[in-house]
Amino acid sequence: MKILVVPMLARSQMGGPWSRAQQIARAFLSRGHEVTLAWGDDGNCVDPVSATFEIPVPSPLGLPEAIARHTFPLASRLGLMGRKPVHSFEEVLWLTGSLDYRYSRAVVEKLRDFIWTWRPDVVYSEFNLAAVIAARAEGIPCVGSGSQPTTAAYASNPQKSAGIRRLLREMGMPAPASSLTILEGMKRRFIPSCPSLEPDAGKQTIYCGFLGEVPTVDSCSTDRDCAVVYLGSGSVPAGVAVRVGRQISSALGCDVYVAGVPEAVYAAAGHKVHCAPRLNFAELLPRARVMVNHGGQNSMMDALAYQVPQVVVPGRVFERQFNANAVERTRCGLSVRAPKPALIAEAARRLVDETSLSDGLVRLRDELSALGGTERIVREVEEIRYL
Repeated sequence: MKILVVPMLARSQMGGPWSRAQQIARAFLSRGHEVTLAWGDDGNCVDPVSATFEIPVPSPLGLPEAIARHTFPLASRLGLMGRKPVHSFEEVLWLTGSLDYRYSRAVVEKLRDFIWTWRPDVVYSEFNLAAVIAARAEGIPCVGSGSQPTTAAYASNPQKSAGIRRLLREMGMPAPASSLTILEGMKRRFIPSCPSLEPDAGKQTIYCGFLGEVPTVDSCSTDRDCAVVYLGSGSVPAGVAVRVGRQISSALGCDVYVAGVPEAVYAAAGHKVHCAPRLNFAELLPRARVMVNHGGQNSMMDALAYQVPQVVVPGRVFERQFNANAVERTRCGLSVRAPKPALIAEAARRLVDETSLSDGLVRLRDELSALGGTERIVREVEEIRYL
């Protein structure tokens, strides 16, 4: 089969869609299928695993690109992005510029031209709205990723989707009030989660759990000698994240590794706080006593895969708040609503001292591991040719 994989693009640091698109592309390639990855020059799309096809990158809020290229990275570095509440995935699409009429028309036309020329058997949308529209216009089956908090039933802002409705009417296609309804109309929606975490993920749903290979974990290991902190890119100022690391080091009496901040090493109560823009979580999480994260899907799932209790600091973002609630509800950790270092360190201390607060980790990890991951996605897509 020929599979076109199209991730969501954004000028801000948003590695999740690209990393998941890469995992999905790699799974199709391993089964002998031909894959093309759509990509854009947004700073997130690096080291593609397959052939590529370039598409335009949206400009945040539809601003001129020259302004957006400098303004939004600066706001991210200063932690200003976390000060604005984000109420729905529709609002995320609007903020990134993905709902802008001119952008949407341009990228849909670009995708349609490529689809008409290459003729993929299936288009896989990693939360890319234009890919769904283009595939539908060209009569190509479209599947993709989904989640409960990105459904219109969970939260939507239809007033943000006027540009998309205009485009769809011009194309002679149904124009629903919310653009999220378009994503929910794919033939299959693959949820990289499980029913315990996302019980109401919507129609055409197939839960697939962990996308990557599930690591071997020794839950009785005495080698857990550090803590890991990642509060996202732009969610909080770098100085706050570093202070969180220093206070956790003092509270737990161990080294702490802080990602998403400038490179540095600090002393804290006889231990060290190692700071870097990027860290290898696959190396650190097997040693981690606790992980502090911002509630992003990838970070939450990484902690669950390595059976690490987590403190989730979701800020004012709808999806992260949903994930924080899910982590607490399933007894896999605690949430702290305000990014205050003392409160976060106290929660980390509680997780280490009161193991009952994370006694759901083994059960939830087993549930996620049993759902098939990317192999399940490939099998389901292979069946589409017979539908």
